[in-house]
Amino acid sequence: MNPLLGFILIILPIALALVLLVYFKKAADTTGVVVWIVTVLIAIFAFQTDIGVAIIASLAGIVRSFPISLMVATSILMMTYMQETGALQRLIVFFKTLGGGSRPMQILIISFGLGLFLVGIGATPVSMLPPVMLALGFSPLVSVALPSIGYDPLTTYALLGVPAQVFTDVYSGVSGSVIDLWFAGSVFASFMPVVSVGIAIAMLWIAGGKKLLFNREGLFIAIIAGVTAGITAIICNLEVVNLTRLTNVIAGAVVLGVLFVYNKVSKKPFMDRAQLDENDLNSEKALSLWRASIPWVILVFLSLLTTLVEPIRNFLANTLDIVINFGQYQTADFTVRSLSISTKFLWQAYTLMLIATLISMPFFKNDRKVLKNTYSKFIKRAPRPVLAAAIFFAMAEVMNFSGFIPDISGVWIFPTDPTNNMVYLLASITSAALGTAYPLTAAFLGLLAGFISGSETSAIAMFTNYHYQASMTIGANSIIVAASNGIGGGLASVLSPAKIQNAAAVIDQIGIEGDVIRYGLVVAVLMTFATALMTLLWAFPLSLYTIGLVFAAIIVVSLIGGIISWMRRPTSQ
Repeated sequence: MNPLLGFILIILPIALALVLLVYFKKAADTTGVVVWIVTVLIAIFAFQTDIGVAIIASLAGIVRSFPISLMVATSILMMTYMQETGALQRLIVFFKTLGGGSRPMQILIISFGLGLFLVGIGATPVSMLPPVMLALGFSPLVSVALPSIGYDPLTTYALLGVPAQVFTDVYSGVSGSVIDLWFAGSVFASFMPVVSVGIAIAMLWIAGGKKLLFNREGLFIAIIAGVTAGITAIICNLEVVNLTRLTNVIAGAVVLGVLFVYNKVSKKPFMDRAQLDENDLNSEKALSLWRASIPWVILVFLSLLTTLVEPIRNFLANTLDIVINFGQYQTADFTVRSLSISTKFLWQAYTLMLIATLISMPFFKNDRKVLKNTYSKFIKRAPRPVLAAAIFFAMAEVMNFSGFIPDISGVWIFPTDPTNNMVYLLASITSAALGTAYPLTAAFLGLLAGFISGSETSAIAMFTNYHYQASMTIGANSIIVAASNGIGGGLASVLSPAKIQNAAAVIDQIGIEGDVIRYGLVVAVLMTFATALMTLLWAFPLSLYTIGLVFAAIIVVSLIGGIISWMRRPTSQ
């Protein structure tokens, strides 16, 4: 494959996705199906992929999406049921009192602190928080965007540390040296203070533009919340602490505690009941707060039980694991591996969420109308976000196995010409073109993979091997570079069509995904650039050369930003 032509063909589906989402305002599921078809056609006709391989890889991608796609389904089911029973409205009333009427405090308590906690236990802020933000008076766009970006601060430790665990397994496999989960988590944690502060500040900008961004108190508490989350991540991943799986849960709780203490020290109310209207007061009378929160309490309990109690975790995750095998494939170093996907159905967050919803039912009014409305709204809301989550995973797997053909025994053979593999070609082009500046690209490749698949986990699976090989070639610290790829994949959450459509579906606003991506793109690119600079500084021993590269990158980006701002300036009348 001609490198330039191959690069254009690889970028084509991604560019098409952006055009469909942002300019034509197509929904994420529609966009996903179109770009999956285009990717399959390119893989077959341009990269000489066997059609059977392309189809089976797509099916493998759908199965691999289950921790995300099925989580979308069960979280929408829980939120819809809570909405119909009045539990969600009662929780919203409680959230409305938080922050003492301060917009920045409300944003950081709910979308940042609570968002961290929820995604840590396996719940999804994009399903749970949009109705809350909408009820607080935020616009539909902001109500979708804030929970979507709420995935980003410590996303490596989301879903009880699944991305960190996958990184540990993948990196150990490609490097040939086993690393501990806490060590992998500590590498990611080194990026977190900068990333989490940036995300906290970005939330203010998304919610209120310059007015909130330059609000002195708002900026101060955003920095406090971000630094708290980042430092907590570092502490949780120390060898003596070794709480990688619970990093998000602990960080969310600590952030909420710190914000509470800040309000106490500032002698400002943490709760302000003046925010409540007559309907809110009626909701309080109709249902107590403890009953309304029962589904979430059960979910937290089940998450902790199945994570911290080793015999239970091992029984559900390993003994009762269901492994789906899609065949065998050959790697670039001629090793034959099984394309087996460990589903761990009974240990996954989506199963726990379904169980939590069912167990909570006796505590609420469950007449025919409640159950009928829950079912009808779930059927209306869930299928399209679930499809969006699954189809982008399918697209990612087609890219992973592009150029593969089966031999007579059915094993998928790595292409004789490695450039017939999309992922290999993309990584090799960037490493050859940039040399020792290659670490700058890792976070952006992760951002690209995260956008395609909607998952940091998938971004890790796609590019870790190639970052390791490229880093060895140029003498860079491979684990830093590979981790940077994961950070970029996590930052793509605010661009993920699947996550955004999930959030939009909960408040019946499917169709605004493109507008949300416009806001998110600025945040994601800036934070990925900051991650890329840190990667370059840490990938090599500190020298004038690396410092010079960092400054050169800053100058180039600043010039580009200045030119864009100048071209957009209003013309004089």
